[in-house]
Amino acid sequence: MPSLQNLEKLILLSEKAAFKNNAIYEGAVNITGNATAGLNVREFTVPLSKVPDLVSYMVNGPTDTVFGSDPRPGSAWFKKGYVWVRGDDAGAGYTNYPVPFLVNVKISGQNAIIRCEYVQQFIANLALTSTALNYRIIDYSVF
Repeated sequence: MPSLQNLEKLILLSEKAAFKNNAIYEGAVNITGNATAGLNVREFTVPLSKVPDLVSYMVNGPTDTVFGSDPRPGSAWFKKGYVWVRGDDAGAGYTNYPVPFLVNVKISGQNAIIRCEYVQQFIANLALTSTALNYRIIDYSVF
């Protein structure tokens, strides 16, 4: 058996435990509706085929193209960050206003819950342009 110092040089050692992908869930949900003063929440439920052992996730959505306040490229996948949605209320002076929804994913039994939150600190009723949020959830376990 190789020493622990040599394990990092091996590609495969069948005597050691590893990780196994049980399932991969991919899809998209749309952030839409209106945003008003205070906390705005959108939740989406993704049913899983079984209660997972371990989960990893990534999401993808637009970045801020108006003010450039998010350095992430719009096509990048990420685990923690914002999806930017266009909001409009011309009567209140907001046209093409970038609305940042913070994205988190949690597991509740046999479901993954995608939660998008935005805190609006001004009074306006922004009509949100329907924006796709892509997700990739990987259920894996140690075998």
